[in-house]
Amino acid sequence: MSTPYRPLSVLAAALVAASALSGCALWGMEGGPDAAGASMPPVAVTAPPAAVAVQGPDGVQRIEITVDDDLKLTPQVVTARPGRIELTFRNVGLTPHDIALRIPAATGTGNINGSATDIVTVEVTEPGTYPMPCLYHGTSGMRGTLEIR
Repeated sequence: MSTPYRPLSVLAAALVAASALSGCALWGMEGGPDAAGASMPPVAVTAPPAAVAVQGPDGVQRIEITVDDDLKLTPQVVTARPGRIELTFRNVGLTPHDIALRIPAATGTGNINGSATDIVTVEVTEPGTYPMPCLYHGTSGMRGTLEIR
C-alpha cells in the first residue's frame, strides 16, 4: 500500500532545513566580526613571502594589498621600516571584507565591498609584528601581517 503524497509536510520540512542553514548565510561559519566561530583544522604552514613597502619621494612607504573571494590577502606579509606607511586595500572579488590593523592608534579599513578600495595611513614607530585580520573571515584564515623592522 502506498503512502499518500503530503505536499504540506514536504514544504514544512524544506522550510525547517532552510531556516537551520540560513543562520550561517550572513556571516558564514565564523559568526560575525571577530567571532571565534568555526575553527579550522591545523594545517602545516610555510611562511608566505613578504612584500616590501616602497618608499616614495615624500618619505611615505606604500603598498597595495588585494583581498578576494578566496579569503586571502595578497601579499599576506608586508615588511616596512618604522615611519609613515600607506596601505591600499583593493577588493578584487565580490565578498565584503573589513581589515583590522592591530597597531596602536590605527583604525581599520571599515567595510570594503566588492570592487572597492580603501587606503589607510598609519604611523608606526616601534619595530614588531602587527596582525591585520579580516574581521569577517579571520577564523577562516584571512589574516595578514605588517612587519616593522
